[in-house]
Amino acid sequence: MPEARTLTHPGPIAAERITTVPCAASRQRVTLKAGYTLLQAMTDAVGEVGAWFDLDDIRVDTLTFVRPAPAPGDGHVAWYSAQTVLTDAIILKGGAHLGRREGAAFAHIHGLWSESDGTRHAGHLLAEATVLSADHLVNVWVLEGAILETAQDTETGFTLFRPVATGPIENPSAVLATIRPNMKLDQALITSAEVAGLQVKVIKGLGSLVGTYWEGQSAIIDDATEVLLTSDAGLGAIAVGFSGPAISGNLAPSLNRVCVTFEVLLLSNPA
Repeated sequence: MPEARTLTHPGPIAAERITTVPCAASRQRVTLKAGYTLLQAMTDAVGEVGAWFDLDDIRVDTLTFVRPAPAPGDGHVAWYSAQTVLTDAIILKGGAHLGRREGAAFAHIHGLWSESDGTRHAGHLLAEATVLSADHLVNVWVLEGAILETAQDTETGFTLFRPVATGPIENPSAVLATIRPNMKLDQALITSAEVAGLQVKVIKGLGSLVGTYWEGQSAIIDDATEVLLTSDAGLGAIAVGFSGPAISGNLAPSLNRVCVTFEVLLLSNPA
């Protein structure tokens, strides 16, 4: 049995390893409009609020994405590849946290997409550089009481999302959380739910792992993988490393540690 790997980041280790903010989440069906960037379509649909979007089978004129890449030698544990731009593509499976960066709307999106010839790719999609080719009806969970905001992170050297409270909530139905480097993902998800005192039914989330270890198939051994959770219990995932194909399956328990960050929305009432 392999050991769950850890990485050494350039800054001091933060004392708080899991940050949680209780909130309320309401499920809506909204239309993302053709001709707009994905980011603009998302904010037109729900406003500049905290939200999670399920993005499935969405046709786009232009799709821009990056993959994880080896560390650049400046202390970061990993970096990003050059941008790849596809035309006439389909977002097959995606998930998006909508939040704020420097006071403006910003989306963090991971997923799996396909070129017109069927070639598949996965990674980190740039919502501001992806343009929809048709209207699409999607599921979104709009948050009250919490949002993800970017801030410079001393430990990792990256600018990262962190959950912040936007107002009091009497009866929380969800928790917005971020998980810090080297935490075991499955255990951190359990801890996040326990801290919030919620009976969690559905987990939405994305982030990076130190490699990705699966049940019943070979691991991705790169130092960083981009990951989207795909099952209600947070066990199913799509992951991609530096150069190999996207892999989907169930994550092996106790072997997957967070690389840079993992951002999750835990829902007690997903309907």
